[in-house]
Amino acid sequence: MISEAEAAAESTAPGFAPSELHAVIWTAAAAHWTTHQHRVAVREASEALTVHWKKALGRNDVDDTVFWQQTLSAGEPESGKPKLAWPGDPTDKTNRSMRGGLEPLAKALNNLATGLNLTVRNVTTHTRDELTEQEGMERLAAYSYFARLLDQCEIRRAEEPEGT
Repeated sequence: MISEAEAAAESTAPGFAPSELHAVIWTAAAAHWTTHQHRVAVREASEALTVHWKKALGRNDVDDTVFWQQTLSAGEPESGKPKLAWPGDPTDKTNRSMRGGLEPLAKALNNLATGLNLTVRNVTTHTRDELTEQEGMERLAAYSYFARLLDQCEIRRAEEPEGT
């Protein structure tokens, strides 16, 4: 570790601090990362993000991939199935325009969530092949970026009829 720190100090490459990753991601990964269990760190981070949002949305009724597909899909939320959406008043003309422009980004988030779940989370869960530090860091960074995008969204819930 000392030699790594000395080499980093002499390097002109930009520094990267894993502890600066999104809090949900790094909190779940840290203990495993520091013991060089990179695959487990990535798996725990991916599961922590899903658990975080399932809890926030009250959605423990579906598998992870389906959860992300429903939560980030276009359209209005259904009863018991809230969605994450870009913020702003949907009746405001400017916000309607922004949402229309951001719709491709919402589809991209949905694809990103599904892709990460299938190619990263599932692989780290169903195999025992260890990741290199570089491979693990790249995967954690992808989840961190995704988590930060989700933090910018608002939770939209279906309007329930009065008296329900």
